Amino acid sequence: MNQIWVRDYLKRYFMIHQCHFIEEGPGHLEVKLSVEVDKDLTNRPYYWTFVERTGAEPETLTMTFIFDQKKVPEGIRGEEIRFGSERLKQIFNSAKKRGKMVRLYQQPKQKIRGVQIPTNYYTLSPWLGVNYKVEFISDQKKDLLISLGIDLGTGKMKQNFYQYLKQLDLSPVLPANVSTLAPFISIREAALQLEEWIIHEIHKQNFNWAIEANERLKEELKMVELFYEIESENKTNIELLVEKEKRIEEVKWQYSPKIEVSPINFGIFYLDKISI
Repeated sequence: MNQIWVRDYLKRYFMIHQCHFIEEGPGHLEVKLSVEVDKDLTNRPYYWTFVERTGAEPETLTMTFIFDQKKVPEGIRGEEIRFGSERLKQIFNSAKKRGKMVRLYQQPKQKIRGVQIPTNYYTLSPWLGVNYKVEFISDQKKDLLISLGIDLGTGKMKQNFYQYLKQLDLSPVLPANVSTLAPFISIREAALQLEEWIIHEIHKQNFNWAIEANERLKEELKMVELFYEIESENKTNIELLVEKEKRIEEVKWQYSPKIEVSPINFGIFYLDKISI
């Protein structure tokens, strides 16, 4: 996963959950946690039990995250965070726990091609945006991030949707005198269309990794058979057979190629048709 994506994801996560940004640089981010995020990330159950029982004023922690050590000024210390790290997994779980969906509205432009536009002329279209994680798993692992958007009015789809949203001025508050269109496609129908697109993309991938994983699986199973064949010369009992079957299942679980697709988060975004 691109470190820029990790950084952008954390910024949006902290913003949505009302954390306070203290300092931000090209390689790091310092943030004072909100109560909810502190509870999810800092592992202080006894402290929060004390606060809730006594009614004491809560004091949340400040954390510094490092995305690129080479770009961090001297003297700044923090926690390196990247895809696969326990901290990022913890943040993903927190996002799921606190609710995956956000609802944001594009703020109206004052002018289009130099012409002043009254805000009551604006009508925003609803889009479903989803960030997916695709995992190619065997004894080795590769991850792919896919960000997709679909217009709930027309069914039009857009790739790299998250990168596109970063360019827009979005707010959780509907602007005054701006109307929204009702969705024609349900969220469920739209999600199914996105999943079909992902399946199509997966089929276009190179599957040599799966062929190689199956070859390694065969070799490992041969080794298991050989090992227990030698063991059976010395002892034959039910426990040995059970142990062998268990080992075979473990090897299959570790080496068998599989693909898992999971949505990380999603949102409804009301966007100006002119900007799409």
